[in-house]
Amino acid sequence: MEKVINLLYDIEEKANRIISRTDDQKNAKRREIDHELSVFENSLAEETNKQIQALQDQADKELELERKALIDDCEKQIEELETTFTMNHDALVERVFQNIIGA
Repeated sequence: MEKVINLLYDIEEKANRIISRTDDQKNAKRREIDHELSVFENSLAEETNKQIQALQDQADKELELERKALIDDCEKQIEELETTFTMNHDALVERVFQNIIGA
């Protein structure tokens, strides 16, 4: 009977050691997975920020080109108006005068 109790005691000790090792391995694996997940999240965030910055830079360049095109167009229209005014100054003044006097 004592022999059976000793065997059962040994079995229980071995089972406890196995469970303890399994818990240690599980905790080590959890730490490893947490670390890998953290590295992945940081990498993903960095890559996302790079892509966002690239898109922002592209949008800024496109807006700058559009702004320059609008400025050029406005300057061209101003030049055309000045040229028209210079060439037709007398006729324009006469039309305004005629409109004022009701003719």
